[in-house]
Amino acid sequence: MDIFQNILDNTVLKSALFSWFIAQFLKVLIEVTAKKNFKTKEDFFLRALFGTGGMPSSHSATIAAVAISIGIRERLDSSIFALAIVLVIIILRDATGVRFSAGKQAEIINRLLEDQYKFHGIKYEKMKEIRGHTPLETFVGVLVGILVSLGINLLNK
Repeated sequence: MDIFQNILDNTVLKSALFSWFIAQFLKVLIEVTAKKNFKTKEDFFLRALFGTGGMPSSHSATIAAVAISIGIRERLDSSIFALAIVLVIIILRDATGVRFSAGKQAEIINRLLEDQYKFHGIKYEKMKEIRGHTPLETFVGVLVGILVSLGINLLNK
């Protein structure tokens, strides 16, 4: 039972999980109020739990919360904080660069191939269109992570 309690008391983990949850909740809330593009309740809940892309970035919120919590708990000059910052940079770059570009490319390829396949009467199976993030979505995700992490660390002192 001590192991389970230690996991529950882990401030870094709590910061990460709460940041992810809040970012996902905000993402769904924003989509519901702005776009209202959910066909079914199941679609809504699946997007809330597993959706990628959108405002704010839950990946960015999660990793920012981890880095801030580690910086607070282990000090800013620690090796583990340096590692966390490097991971923040990699994840932010991936979210705004690689995944965003890959999603746009898949969207264009799908349109081109779908038209050609329809013309020739061949069934076409679409490529998965990964939703990456704009720099603004990533930035807001980082802010969510920082604020949640600071709040949790203040509450756990």
